[in-house]
Amino acid sequence: MGLQSAYQNAMKNWDAKKDSVNKTDDIPAGEYQVILDKVEHPTFKSGWDCLQFTMQVIKGEFAGRKEYIRLSLATTTKAGKPMPDFVVNRAIRTIDKVAAEVGLHLTPNEFPDNETDAYERLVTAFKPYEAKPLAMKITVSENKKDPDNPYRNYDFGPGEQINKPIAETNEEIAKAVEGTMGDTTTVDDEKLPF
Repeated sequence: MGLQSAYQNAMKNWDAKKDSVNKTDDIPAGEYQVILDKVEHPTFKSGWDCLQFTMQVIKGEFAGRKEYIRLSLATTTKAGKPMPDFVVNRAIRTIDKVAAEVGLHLTPNEFPDNETDAYERLVTAFKPYEAKPLAMKITVSENKKDPDNPYRNYDFGPGEQINKPIAETNEEIAKAVEGTMGDTTTVDDEKLPF
């Protein structure tokens, strides 16, 4: 990308009089049709690891853009204190909601006591469900400790069917071919001009 292209990209939806220079390119709050693009277990230099869902918008103005949702199943804080129940419950419920919307039924087996093992089991469980559609709702709430980085909250619902089932598509193709070809005759290979 050249500097002029970078400039044009940076100026999209930018108002120097109103916006902060720290403005992000996050997908704005709203409702989107997405696919579950990828499920991963990243580990960061700090040692923190998580379950990461990558959702790709498939319709509308933001089609092609991706949202990265990182969920921690840590049951203790960095200081070694118990993590508040509502934090752990919310992460588990979010994982289960995404699973339900793409057709995956989770069991307690995907949540062993070791969080790293849980991430690996969840990645394996979700792999066959990548590219499945679902609806994603993003809301933003105030972060009092860091006002320039508000909290991003997610909820999910059923996605729109993006393609017809293969069996139905194959039937339509067969009917179309049947209708256009009519009766067919067998041609001897030796009689072909090429």
